[in-house]
Amino acid sequence: MDDGELRRFNTAEGVSEVARDHRNRHVISAGQHAMIRLPSAGLKMVKLKEKGVISLGKYGSFQSANILGYPWGSSFEVLDNHEVKQISSLSEEIELTRDDLTQIFAENNQNIINVGAEIQGLSLPEITELKKSGPSSKIGQQIIEKMIASHDGFDKKTVYSQQKYLKRKQQKYLRRFTVEFVGVNELLEYHQDKDMVKMLDMSMESLGLMMSYANVQPGGRYLVLDDTTGVVTYALMERMAGEGEILLVHENEYPNLSALQYADYSEAYKRSVIRTIDWLQVVEPEESRIQWVDYSETEIAELKGSKRTQYFRRKQRAHDVNYAIDMMKNGGFDALICATTLYLPTLLPYVLDQVGGSNPIVIYNQHKELLMQVQNMFTSDKRVLAPSLFESRVVPFQTVPGKMHPLMTMRGYGGYVLWGTKVIPNSDDIVAVGRGILKRKRDSSESKESTPANA
Repeated sequence: MDDGELRRFNTAEGVSEVARDHRNRHVISAGQHAMIRLPSAGLKMVKLKEKGVISLGKYGSFQSANILGYPWGSSFEVLDNHEVKQISSLSEEIELTRDDLTQIFAENNQNIINVGAEIQGLSLPEITELKKSGPSSKIGQQIIEKMIASHDGFDKKTVYSQQKYLKRKQQKYLRRFTVEFVGVNELLEYHQDKDMVKMLDMSMESLGLMMSYANVQPGGRYLVLDDTTGVVTYALMERMAGEGEILLVHENEYPNLSALQYADYSEAYKRSVIRTIDWLQVVEPEESRIQWVDYSETEIAELKGSKRTQYFRRKQRAHDVNYAIDMMKNGGFDALICATTLYLPTLLPYVLDQVGGSNPIVIYNQHKELLMQVQNMFTSDKRVLAPSLFESRVVPFQTVPGKMHPLMTMRGYGGYVLWGTKVIPNSDDIVAVGRGILKRKRDSSESKESTPANA
């Protein structure tokens, strides 16, 4: 295990604990979450167990123990009796099928007449009967072959059109899936598929841009505003590898880090990296500080059962709150990273001074107008150097020989990122002195001497 996966921290009981990242990043292991990618491009998050059945809906079900031990990213085909068979990819044997079924094709699609479902000779009742006629693991390919053979216009399609048709049918009838490790990109993709609003319309490239501009690395101390249910925090933790600290500012009683449940970090590991503080504690730190007096050893020994547990819980709470307030008060953070729905022009003055000099400030928002307001504020404030607004977008293209055009169903945008460098302005007036002033004085005196006196 890497040294970056270990971190010691003190608890309220004064015991130094060791927090580890126990996740297996190489092979599929029990006790971890996994993201299952289906042929239909659907995503499913599951918790892997030694015993149990995982259901994939119309794609069937399988014993979770049958996929344990394989490398992450492996693809499988669902067989009968909850068994699986490893395959090379979701598109295995596509090339062979193309060779067999695309012997006859047209140069273009101009001879195809759209008559709807009538062009398909295989009816829905016949497809239903085929599904019941034999082993479900083999019937999918048989249905595809019969659909192509009975298709009146298949030979009039171009090769590219035939391959697209074949791919659509394989996605619908073949029972295959891929098991992927839940990294940052996978977690963001999963939440994008479920609820883009919770992710603030953030794209993978925008998240990567934030991490790069913030210079996130092991050992850093970062001040974070995260309203993406913890996805941005997860991206920081992955880059920090257990070294460093995150001070998470939130607006409620507790921060919303529900996305971290899929990261499978232990509570000790999360506590060793993440410290939380609410806005009331930021604005009024001394009033929010918890005054705590430790019990003597004799008093602690007299506590029994739930009272003893309650004492140490309250002590831990006081320790965490006061420690977070001290972190904010001492400042010196290596970066400020924001992805929030709050109105930042009124909040940033409370946290801007806590960022160390020459360190980055990175702010994400799905609306450019709000970031332009923050940019104007930074320009007049003079504590942030060269605030710049960026938009990053990866445009996927589909290609055929001689043709290329973007996908017609891609997302419109992925948000905007504002980046600047924290500086410490000098409050005193700066007067430039040096050889330039002496030279101007000398030139002035020489010009006076060379001027003739008036007669």
